[in-house]
Amino acid sequence: MQRRTFFFTGLFLAAASVAAAQASPKPPVTAADSVYAHARQLVVSGNGAAGRVLIDSMVAATPPDTPAYADALYWRATLAATGADAERDYRRVVVEYPLSPRTGDALLQLAQLETARGDRVPAITHLQRFLLENPKSTERTRAGLVLVRLAFEQNDLQVGCTFLGRILREVPESSVELRNQLTYYSPRCSNVDTTKFTQVTAAPTAPATGHAAARDTTRHDSSAVAVGPKPRFTLQVAAYKTRGEADALVKRLKERGIDVRVAGTAKVFRVRIGHYATRGAAAAAAKELKAKKIDAFVTEIGSDDK
Repeated sequence: MQRRTFFFTGLFLAAASVAAAQASPKPPVTAADSVYAHARQLVVSGNGAAGRVLIDSMVAATPPDTPAYADALYWRATLAATGADAERDYRRVVVEYPLSPRTGDALLQLAQLETARGDRVPAITHLQRFLLENPKSTERTRAGLVLVRLAFEQNDLQVGCTFLGRILREVPESSVELRNQLTYYSPRCSNVDTTKFTQVTAAPTAPATGHAAARDTTRHDSSAVAVGPKPRFTLQVAAYKTRGEADALVKRLKERGIDVRVAGTAKVFRVRIGHYATRGAAAAAAKELKAKKIDAFVTEIGSDDK
C-alpha cells in the first residue's frame, strides 16, 4: 500500500513539474534553449548518451556565477541517467541558486525522488519550501495535497493539519475532487493545535548529497572543525549575488549556534560551514544537519576561502 502511495504521489509530482513549466509564460527562445531542446529530443528518442554529452558540454561552457548555470544544472538533472545524478544537480540548483526560476521545479523534483524511496521527512520539507517561495504557482494546491498526505502518513498531525487548513483556503469551490481529497483528512484535525506550528524557513532546507552539513560549534561541541594541519574541505549551504544576502543567511545560522562564514570577496558570495581534513569527515558532519533542515554539499576550500 505504501509503495502504491509513493508511486502515485511521484507521478503527480512529475506531472506537476511538467505542467508548471508548460503553464509558465514562455520567454524568448535562446540558443541555449535550442541546445537543451535538442538534447531532450535525443534522450527521448533513445540516444541518451548523446543527449547527456550535449548537456555536459553546456555545463562546462557556462560560467558558474551566472543564472544560466542554474539552467544548465537543471537540464542535466532532468536528463540524468540515474536518480542519484539527478538529485545531486537538483540540490545544487536549490542550494547555490535559490533565486533561480528553476528552484521551484527543482524542489518539486527533489520531493518526488524522496517520496519514491519513502523519505517522507525531507520530501515534506521541500514541499513546504516550495509553498513558501512560490505563492503564485499554479501547482500550489496539488503540491499542498501531496504534503498533507505525506504528513499524515508520517503521523505529523501538526504539519498535516496546518497545511490542510491553508491549502483548503486556496482551493476554489469548483475544484470538487481536490477539495474532497483534502477534506478527507479533516476529522483527524479536530483536536490539533496548529497555532504553535513553525514554518520551515526559505533557505536553506533539507538534507544534502551524501552527508553534507555541519554540527553546531558551541563550547560543548568542538568536533565540527576537523583536527589537522591542512583542512581541504568545507560545506556550502548557499550562494548569492550580493554580500548582503549572504550576510543575512550567516546571521540566521549563527543565531542557531552554527559556525558559518561568507567565502569570496566578489560575487558569487558563498555561505559555508566548517573546515575538514578529509571529504569523509565533511560528509560525516553533513549528516548531522539533516535534522536541522539545512541543505549543504561538500566542496573543496579555495584560495578565496579562509
